[in-house]
Amino acid sequence: MDIFWIAYTAFVLWMCMDCFNRKEHFIWIIIIVFLIPVGPFAYFFAVKNRAGGSGPTLKPIKLFSTGPPREIETEETLQLKELISKFHKAYHYEKLGQIYLEQKKYEAAVSQFEEAIKKDPELNDARYGLGKALHGMGHPAEAAKVLEELIKIDKKYDYGNAIFGLAECYRLSDQEDKALEAYKAVINSFHFFKAYYHYARLLDKKGQKKEAIDYMKSIIGSSKDLPDYKLEKERHWIEEAYKYLRKNGIELA
Repeated sequence: MDIFWIAYTAFVLWMCMDCFNRKEHFIWIIIIVFLIPVGPFAYFFAVKNRAGGSGPTLKPIKLFSTGPPREIETEETLQLKELISKFHKAYHYEKLGQIYLEQKKYEAAVSQFEEAIKKDPELNDARYGLGKALHGMGHPAEAAKVLEELIKIDKKYDYGNAIFGLAECYRLSDQEDKALEAYKAVINSFHFFKAYYHYARLLDKKGQKKEAIDYMKSIIGSSKDLPDYKLEKERHWIEEAYKYLRKNGIELA
């Protein structure tokens, strides 16, 4: 009897795996498993035996992938790769890097941007993309070095987002004095609330509590004149400023 149940169990598993491989309706799994003992035989004669060898061969079901994820190419990436192989233009490397950056394939993006910069050191879009990709990989100190070069060329690149990114990279890599200087430049020209907030927190960390409180208050004060779309965008930093002030015993109306 034990041999019968071992054989029966093996037959059930075989039919279940065949059902998965053929992508049959899930109801067949219920029939095979729960309709004892006729379920697997019903599937065998109704589906497997009838289909003969036309279906896929029996293969083990892979629950976990053991290799690296396969890169899925799009028509655009294939076209750019073809252009790169033919012309080796910096512009094409940079565009391919931007696609990888959007897909969060940071390592692939880095190699494309670096190649673009080698071929055209004045291609600022490639420098900016390289800084973003390095930041995305968790290398803020390396990203800061790239963005430093970009800011030397164009302090207002991307409407202030480049120097703001530089300030963030300094902060994340514990270069606090440089971060303070960069945040100050952002505040003076672009008024990003996130820059105000982190500038104030760095001041607080250095023991300049009064100055930090003043900057947090300036976030609250400036928020009252914002249009609705801008208010929604900055809401998080406004709320964080309120939290900081309450934590330090300051209640604002």
